[in-house]
Amino acid sequence: MRQRYFIPVCLYPHTKYRTTAGVTALFSRFQLDRSEYLIVIADRLLALDTLVTGRYWSLETVFAKARREATQIYKLFRRISHKMHAQELGRIVYWDDVGETAEFKQFEKLLREKVLGDQQLSDALEELADRRVKRFGLRSSPEKELGYEREYLLSEVCMSVFCTEILGYRQEIWERPVAPGVPDPIRLLYNEHPQAVAWAAGQPTRRVLKFLYEECLEPISKLPPAVDPI
Repeated sequence: MRQRYFIPVCLYPHTKYRTTAGVTALFSRFQLDRSEYLIVIADRLLALDTLVTGRYWSLETVFAKARREATQIYKLFRRISHKMHAQELGRIVYWDDVGETAEFKQFEKLLREKVLGDQQLSDALEELADRRVKRFGLRSSPEKELGYEREYLLSEVCMSVFCTEILGYRQEIWERPVAPGVPDPIRLLYNEHPQAVAWAAGQPTRRVLKFLYEECLEPISKLPPAVDPI
């Protein structure tokens, strides 16, 4: 049986997924030429992160800018997939290619209601959002920043659970582990509230998390951009 991988690609300045070497390492290490995979370029999360950290444009402009940046990464992944003869068994898509489907929207509604309707889960999510806004936000508009961060965390959780538990890409690959002190709502959900995932998915949890690189990096704000941008 072939391996099935879900690979979210976040577009932080330091990510190795902006480089030929980093994308090649991903395809090589996990033998994506022999595996089924779904790679989701997370342009929506980039836009929300931009809003959280206070680099404001209009909502239309910030999402359009994120899509333009994502298009560069999309083209890089497509090129490497063909070079590594790995294009036949996998899909490389933008966030909305999954997020705007009827199946995702129905599932997302269920999971959001479960998370926000559980006082303990909702309080934990709020704490994570508040911690990150205090650390990275400009605090020029704290309530807006908190709202964008809350939406970021919920969007990230819903996409991860949907792709692994519902679509069956059970092995999720992250570029690196989350750095100490950085919010990780997915770990919180699976470690402390797996019953919420099982309820929304209608089955026991099956997600397995793997990493391309095992070491963490310093917080994003302290890092320069990748040295080999496309």
